Amino acid sequence: MNLFSVISEFNPFHNGHKYLIKSMREQGATHIVAIMSGNFTQRGEPAIISKYARTKSALENGVDLVVLMPVTYSTASAESYAFGGVTLAEALGCCNSLFFGSECGDIKKLEKICETFESIKFKAWFAGYVSSNESYARAIELSLANMLGNEYADIIRAPNNLLAVEYVKAIRDIGSSLIPKTIIRSGVAHDSQTPNENYASASFIRSLIKSHSNYEKFIPEISYEIICNAIRQKAAPVDFSNLEKLIIYRLRTMTESEYKQLPNISEGIENRLRNVSLNATNLEELFDKIKTKRYPNSRLRRLVLRALLHITESDCSIPPQYIRVLGFNEKGKEILREMRKTAKLPIVMKAQDIKELSLEARRQFECESIADDIYALALPKTGKFGKNFTENIIIR
Repeated sequence: MNLFSVISEFNPFHNGHKYLIKSMREQGATHIVAIMSGNFTQRGEPAIISKYARTKSALENGVDLVVLMPVTYSTASAESYAFGGVTLAEALGCCNSLFFGSECGDIKKLEKICETFESIKFKAWFAGYVSSNESYARAIELSLANMLGNEYADIIRAPNNLLAVEYVKAIRDIGSSLIPKTIIRSGVAHDSQTPNENYASASFIRSLIKSHSNYEKFIPEISYEIICNAIRQKAAPVDFSNLEKLIIYRLRTMTESEYKQLPNISEGIENRLRNVSLNATNLEELFDKIKTKRYPNSRLRRLVLRALLHITESDCSIPPQYIRVLGFNEKGKEILREMRKTAKLPIVMKAQDIKELSLEARRQFECESIADDIYALALPKTGKFGKNFTENIIIR
């Protein structure tokens, strides 16, 4: 078995993902496991279709086993997101490589940036720029330009390159034996609103789905069928705006203590968030009034989402506690058999398995359950949530 892993959202599974899976096979993967975000994503939004529909899409398009990334990591910054995914890939105990796309496509350059991040001189530059009120991303770019020149600053400016560096860093930080492998992203740039032949960004495809426009050529046929079926069942598209009143209610009724327990709170942003929420009537107004140079929209969306999901700083300090299997095919069964001998964390196939685990594991599962319950409230009209969360999807 030559098991490759990929950390993913598949929101939704599109032709670029299909190309990535194909490339993994071409580079020697006999088996593929996806560590996938659940019902909420790193953008600080609900996924457009449920984790079960996305699991089925992945399994029908070349992935053999899908493992859930805990919501405390799937809704985090690039650094924490990478840590959560890499920790789970390593915990399988039988995974050889971590595979990912990047704008750079050069693993040596990505590793060089990672080494630079860890240097004392880089950290000094970075701290200086942050204290000068530069955003996190801009401070990284400027510090890297000082250390390695503009070529490398340009590399890190691309979002998937930054995430790739965080993958490499996480592998080093946890002492993993995973071999990082990357290819140049095919098709279009991250978040591009301009398609290229049969390729389009996930964000562009989501906008087409929400506006009932034609998106069929940008995703594999089976993925299109799965999305159409979810729409017919009124289980998609799921939209953040459907949670608008619940979010504002939550922000208005949180206590001062609850605000201070939110992850990554600093510089009094909690006071700004609370004060703005008292007068905001919709999400657009809320985000427009609380954004600052240091707090870009993506970070604020994650902050607001975690407030809604009752996720605290202490929850985010708990590393992944178990390997939650969402679905598998016949090859996935082979991976599972091997994992039962090699896994470094408990394997959870059904909710009942959680009862035997630690308090920390049960709290992590509780966070997931809260997220699933709130996700159900974002469904269109009276839509059904889909498969019961205690079941696994099996593709034969």
